[in-house]
Amino acid sequence: MAPHTYEPPVDALLRYGEGEGINAKDWPNYVQELGLTTDHVPALIQMAQDEQLWEFFDGNYDRKDESLEADIDPEEALWAPIHAWRSLGQLQAIEAIQPLAQVLQQHDVDWCWEELPQVFGLMGEAAIAPLEELLSTKIDYNNKITLVEGIGKIAKMSPDLRDRTVEALTRQLSHFKNHHRSVNGALIAQLLDFNALEAVPVMEAAYGAKKVDEMFVGSWATVQIELGLKQKSDFTPEELEIRYTPRQEQMMANVKAFVERQEAQQQQRLPRHLGTKPPEFGDIAAQKGSKKLANKSGFGGNVSSSKKRKKK
Repeated sequence: MAPHTYEPPVDALLRYGEGEGINAKDWPNYVQELGLTTDHVPALIQMAQDEQLWEFFDGNYDRKDESLEADIDPEEALWAPIHAWRSLGQLQAIEAIQPLAQVLQQHDVDWCWEELPQVFGLMGEAAIAPLEELLSTKIDYNNKITLVEGIGKIAKMSPDLRDRTVEALTRQLSHFKNHHRSVNGALIAQLLDFNALEAVPVMEAAYGAKKVDEMFVGSWATVQIELGLKQKSDFTPEELEIRYTPRQEQMMANVKAFVERQEAQQQQRLPRHLGTKPPEFGDIAAQKGSKKLANKSGFGGNVSSSKKRKKK
């Protein structure tokens, strides 16, 4: 099956090659280089959503497939959705926010997590309201976290929008009863990035209602310390500890057990002098088990390795 047909200059993205640049400031200037305009937004949205291109991305293609056009190389075309959403960000195409949220919902890959917040950030102030609106929909909470990060990126890319962004984040946190605990944790994490003292009452209320995933930002005591409101000496060790849910504790125990099994197997395969840890390093497995072992969604779903492509 071939991708949709695209007209110039959008079709050039099918041959643009690998999506280089980790940060938006390092992305190619697609608009200037290809002469993209707002007239090309519908085609760019279609390209970002093109399921055949995503099949290429997942490695599901046969070079001998006769339905592929002669000038379509799946190894190049698989990057087209990424180039398309970057272009939409540079064009500040607000109408692309909802379609891109659908892409996020349908394709659970690290490229979405890493790049879509930056795409939304490029869109500026006008993107805040649509992103807020999406937080009240039935989108999976793991993906709402990416939308929250997108709101935060707006002010991080345009510091003059700090107050407007903090206002939006605080307003969303005020609905903490309606949000998943992990979404609330993500909102507080963004507010901490802006040292948003004006949001302290809402943060405290969310913590008081036990509606915050502390895997994101730590305990309420930790948040107060980070904001400069209190010192560590003002709290007991128990107040500084993260409160894990039973599910999180079980998952951490499972991961720790897995790490220990892997290390034991590796030690059996190595000569004793290579496989034995020096005593001064302590129990590395225990240390790993105590670290933040979740993904950014607070123990959200794991991503299949077959669906991930690491950036070079």
